[in-house]
Amino acid sequence: MDPRSQNNSDNQIHGDDNDDQRSGDDADKLNNFKHNINDGGEVIHENVKRIDMKKTLNDTTFILTCLKNHFVFYNLSEAELENIVNKMFYCEAAAQTYIFKQQDHATCFFILQRGSLEVIVNEKAKRELKTGDGFGELALLYNAPRSASVKCFENCNLWGIDRNTFRRAVEEMITKEYEENRKFMEVVRFFHNLTNEQKDAIAAVLIVQKFYKNQIIVNEGDPGSSFYIIKEGTVSVLKGNKEVRKLYKGDSFGEQALYYNTVRQMTVRAEDDVKCLALGRDSLTKILGDQVHVFTFRNLQKWAFEKNALLSKLTKAQIDKVLDVMKISSCKAGDVILKKGTQANQKIIVIIEGSLKKSKSGITVATKAQAWGEEYFLQTNKAKILDDDIVMETDGVIAEITADNFIDCIQGELEEVIKKNEKILEKKLQKSDQTKKKEAQNIKKSELIHIKTIAYGQFGPVYLVKAKYNQQLYVLKAFNKNQINEQTLEKYLQQEKQVLEIVNFPFIISFMKTFKDTLDVYFLLEYVRGMELFDVIRDIGLLSTYDSQFYVASMILITEYLHHQNIIYRDIKPENFMVDDKGFLKLIDLGTAKIIKGKQGIIRTYTIIGTPHYMAPEIICGKGYNCLVDLWSIGICLYEFMCGMVPFGEEAEDPYEIYEEIIKKDITYPNYLKDKKAKKLMDQLLSRVPEVRLGGSYASLKGNPWFENFDWEKLLEKEIKTPYLPPADKLLPEIEIKSLEQNSRMIEDEIKQEQSVRQIDGNNQGDQGWEKDF
Repeated sequence: MDPRSQNNSDNQIHGDDNDDQRSGDDADKLNNFKHNINDGGEVIHENVKRIDMKKTLNDTTFILTCLKNHFVFYNLSEAELENIVNKMFYCEAAAQTYIFKQQDHATCFFILQRGSLEVIVNEKAKRELKTGDGFGELALLYNAPRSASVKCFENCNLWGIDRNTFRRAVEEMITKEYEENRKFMEVVRFFHNLTNEQKDAIAAVLIVQKFYKNQIIVNEGDPGSSFYIIKEGTVSVLKGNKEVRKLYKGDSFGEQALYYNTVRQMTVRAEDDVKCLALGRDSLTKILGDQVHVFTFRNLQKWAFEKNALLSKLTKAQIDKVLDVMKISSCKAGDVILKKGTQANQKIIVIIEGSLKKSKSGITVATKAQAWGEEYFLQTNKAKILDDDIVMETDGVIAEITADNFIDCIQGELEEVIKKNEKILEKKLQKSDQTKKKEAQNIKKSELIHIKTIAYGQFGPVYLVKAKYNQQLYVLKAFNKNQINEQTLEKYLQQEKQVLEIVNFPFIISFMKTFKDTLDVYFLLEYVRGMELFDVIRDIGLLSTYDSQFYVASMILITEYLHHQNIIYRDIKPENFMVDDKGFLKLIDLGTAKIIKGKQGIIRTYTIIGTPHYMAPEIICGKGYNCLVDLWSIGICLYEFMCGMVPFGEEAEDPYEIYEEIIKKDITYPNYLKDKKAKKLMDQLLSRVPEVRLGGSYASLKGNPWFENFDWEKLLEKEIKTPYLPPADKLLPEIEIKSLEQNSRMIEDEIKQEQSVRQIDGNNQGDQGWEKDF
């Protein structure tokens, strides 16, 4: 399949979602599939007879071997696979019967233990299944009709597992372990200087290791490559044969192994049964980069800037430039940092470890995670001379930047730059979407003028309307309440509204307000005049480096904003973006977005959702995923922009074939792609290790060499050259809008006529309690 010639929107996949806290995939059910929920994982639709039978050791070995050869189970650990095997049931199917037919409800995955089967597609035999073959695997991923029939040649014996049981088995193990590890990290000092996003990523790669009483955990003189945190038990630290100290729950050892290639300086022995969380240097460097200690120092420097009254008024980009230039050095107690009698505004200093003081008076002027010296950059203090030496109060580590370098980074004197930033912020607020939203609160549905019906969605029409109140154009999207009730989608519509109300970003469509009447509820949305990015890239052809940078950078800014709001998007693809009439991107559909912060903090989600060609491997594997899936999808888009095709499943339409390529196939590049930096970025974004994609932080991602000389600030301010302006003949002309308006009527009259055409039964509305928020 050529993604440049076929719109993939029809291929969007939506999974079941039965656990409010776990998933909340509210918009998932507002789309393609009605959902058949198997309560307790027991109800199955397939034509098999379930037999109560205890598994033998041979049965368990047989099933494990079969599962390991199947892509759905490819990334599950041994313990997770064993848990799956324990949940599988034994069943029989009679000769010449169908286990299931094409288009039947799909519930179970099966492994054939004895007998033979035939796979039939559109009444044509496709292949034969023998002992050890698995089939029906897509039923474990999402709720969709069977794409083939399976018929028994003879009496068959099988092992099966239904979707709900499979998902619960995997989710319970992974979620419990992840949440325990993430919570435990908060009390470990080593992680204190990391951001929440970095902690989330590390929690996903921590490995639980168990040691028995008197077992040696690390040996003096051995190479060190792992850091250990004691989760349960007590250990002894030995130098030679002499005990130096004991370590207990919450203590850690081996930290130096994360920073440098080094040997163990001491032996650590378990005093009783001990459970540790192990973090390897390779795993950590994938998340934070090669110089782990530098990265943790940078986090602390950023924190110092963000809590400083003056420095916090710099923009994120300005702070990042300053941090890039700051020099880190180790100091001893008593080291003179600035001498008495010299100008005070020589440098800005951030304390990473230790503290600063005035030498004679002994007054402490800065402690860990504090900045010092910035006040001397104000006009009123610039001429001040130090009346005392500024010295290290203790051994420590500092980061410093000279006055000249600081001014160069922020492009001006501190006071002037802060004033300029405040003016820009004020200007942004004046024209912000938030201001437009406030203005729109005064709009009444009865005062909306119908301009044109621009589409028919699954739940009702989509109108272009004009508000009498402010003469602005909007989109009014209708949702039929009867359909929402019949398909039990009330909470999912509420979730979409909740996400829309949170977001306020120049590259995301603005939500204004809701309306309702006896039959429908309505979303009033910003009208984006433009073209789908899907169509734009087909007009352009292969995108240049700059064109690709522009669209990918826009996507990165959008995901950075959403992720900081604890929102995961999950369906990034060209069809979900508009290129407006000024050439800038706008994300227009938040139906798949989900808030992933619950009572327990940031949570992982498990639902299979998205468009197959753009889906990250961890979504398919069912082990849970986080916001990093969005970066994989951006990587697919970047590849598509510069190569003219998608990297996985290019010729495939069957989701199974696409998923198998995503999980197993190595990425390759066409000969005509010469941009080496672009390839490296694609390798990073399309890493099957999710934590690699971000490179530690969004600042690091935006600082990737491929974006060298790209102006992120100008993009955010919409002051940058756009690659493509939608031609006038592909936009709804203003003159046509005016003509339509002259012959228009009020939207309520249009709605009444439309509802009568639909012949809506307004009497069967069910429980409407969910409407109170609309």
